[in-house]
Amino acid sequence: MPPPFDHTKLMVVDEAWVLVGSANWDERSLRLNFELLVEIYDADLARSAEAMALERRARAHRITEEELAAAPLLARLRDAAMRLFKPYL
Repeated sequence: MPPPFDHTKLMVVDEAWVLVGSANWDERSLRLNFELLVEIYDADLARSAEAMALERRARAHRITEEELAAAPLLARLRDAAMRLFKPYL
C-alpha cells in the first residue's frame, strides 16, 4: 500500500469530543489485543482532527475489484493465505 498509510481510528462528535487510538471497535480488539483508545474533550482538537480526517478522505482512492484482480499473483496468494488467519489476527 503506498504511503501514507494510517491505521489510526478516529471519531469526532459534535465538534468537541474526540476518540482516537489503535483499537478496532469490537470486543476482540478491546479485550484481547491490548489496544488503546483515548477520549479527549477539546473543541480546538476536535476541529483540527475532523479537518485532518476530511482532508485525508478527499485524497483517498477506493480500490476497485478490477485493481484487486490485476494485482500480482504473489500478492493475491499472500492475501488469500492471510484470510485463513483472520480469526486470529
